[in-house]
Amino acid sequence: MTVLNVPYECSVEGQLGVHRRLASNIARLDFMKTIHILTLAFGGVLLSGCAKMPMGVTSTMATADYAAREPIATSLFPSDQAVLGEEAVGRILSSKLELPAKAKLAVMKFPEAEGSRYRGRYYWRDEEYLKLQQEQMEALSKTLLVSDQIMEVTPLPSLMTPNRVSIPVLREAAVRMQADLLLVFRVGSDTYSQYRTFAKDKVKAYSTCELVLLDVRTGLVPFTRVVSSERLELKQSADLDLSETMRRAEQASAAEALKVSAEDLASFLKSVPRKGN
Repeated sequence: MTVLNVPYECSVEGQLGVHRRLASNIARLDFMKTIHILTLAFGGVLLSGCAKMPMGVTSTMATADYAAREPIATSLFPSDQAVLGEEAVGRILSSKLELPAKAKLAVMKFPEAEGSRYRGRYYWRDEEYLKLQQEQMEALSKTLLVSDQIMEVTPLPSLMTPNRVSIPVLREAAVRMQADLLLVFRVGSDTYSQYRTFAKDKVKAYSTCELVLLDVRTGLVPFTRVVSSERLELKQSADLDLSETMRRAEQASAAEALKVSAEDLASFLKSVPRKGN
């Protein structure tokens, strides 16, 4: 058997090198662990500080310094004065609007930007789409004609308005029809479907109706309303596909939103001051 004689110095230096490397690795691990602990602790302080912040933020206008400032009564922006003078603004805000005792109301549906999702590209040629427009116009007219303040409801033809509508253009079109009031409305809908394996598919539709009433004589807008409605429909055996179920749910929710909006408008007309009263 051969015995290797290793010098004492070499074995000691080797052991010292191993110990040094171990000590260096331990020190590096301790340093990284310390950094990690400090990071967690600092993050905890930040989170705890955020959790203790009050939910409500005090507005600048509610402070004592803001309350001590001089009040401003007119606009100092030149662009505002170029559109509407300060004298006109003051008179409008300090005056009372009286609506006619018996008004002729022109009604216009705001043009749709997307067309219809369920009737294809040429939706305006679709028979059901045209019937839907007529039904919405009749629903509005029927509800408003019950009011004593409305004597006539007439549609504003799209031929009298350009593609880009504005309040001055709509007012001029209503003047040509000798209408006292102009009602502009828009109905938008979104549908959500739920497919089910062992039951009928569900479709929920959300519709939002927007109303804007314009007094033609003054150009003021005394009434606006935004009403939302939802409708849940199940797919029926007569439906060819789910799009028909979506269409039915959308029409029902839109009709409900339109009806509620028209009833709110009728109540408003009944409560406001009228000429001769």
